[in-house]
Amino acid sequence: MALMCIGPHVFQPVGLNGRAFEFTTEAALAEFPRWGAADGAQFHGMRRDSFVVSGVLFPSAIGGLPDYEAIRASQNTGRALPVIQMAAGFVGTVLGTYAVERVSDLTEFGGRKLGFEVELRTV
Repeated sequence: MALMCIGPHVFQPVGLNGRAFEFTTEAALAEFPRWGAADGAQFHGMRRDSFVVSGVLFPSAIGGLPDYEAIRASQNTGRALPVIQMAAGFVGTVLGTYAVERVSDLTEFGGRKLGFEVELRTV
């Protein structure tokens, strides 16, 4: 059962597993001072959306390391990838087109546990 896909990279309960998905939108507001009143703000549009996937891999027990390394390879290409969130059955929701902007990981217990974060930004 797939949880979500970033282009060809499929997150599943076993193997490449995403524990948490954080989606962020942010408005761009320019502040300006006002005499004798609180500062004002003017809307200047929206900043690029970000989507962070964090998870834990146990490469020697349940695998997933080659799939994780493939995400870093996609980051090196700089290509835009569709992000699809899966639901029950064969239903999926396209969340948009994103580029892999940041990949970070922390290896513990001699490589038996790998915590990771993948940050995506809209293109």
